[in-house]
Amino acid sequence: MAPLDLMRRYLDAARRGDWETGSSFFSEDIVLHVPGRSALAGEHRGRDAALAYIDAALERTHGGVEVELIDMLAGEEHVALVVRERFKREDGELEIRRANVYRIRGDEIAEVWIFEGDQYAVDELFAED
Repeated sequence: MAPLDLMRRYLDAARRGDWETGSSFFSEDIVLHVPGRSALAGEHRGRDAALAYIDAALERTHGGVEVELIDMLAGEEHVALVVRERFKREDGELEIRRANVYRIRGDEIAEVWIFEGDQYAVDELFAED
């Protein structure tokens, strides 16, 4: 499967909130690089660790996230998604812009780097309650 096709399928699952399908695109040894100073920041190694990060991030949003694709850039081994995410919170909605860079190996996502548009807002969103 071409990297662009793989990412379109992954993004469709993410938009539906279907992380069972979305995580099926992760390699067993995926590495997720999460920036910042929150408790969720750091390297998350392996599919289970990546899913634990996603679960913890969604828990802190108090109602889910809406993902809007702004742009997609694709090469032979990497795909970058520029997205706008709207997190539902008890005190209203928070909009985050980010760029995620995915390294594709075969038909799987092997590595993800997240680059936040406003790291301070994300650190606050993911701060311990």
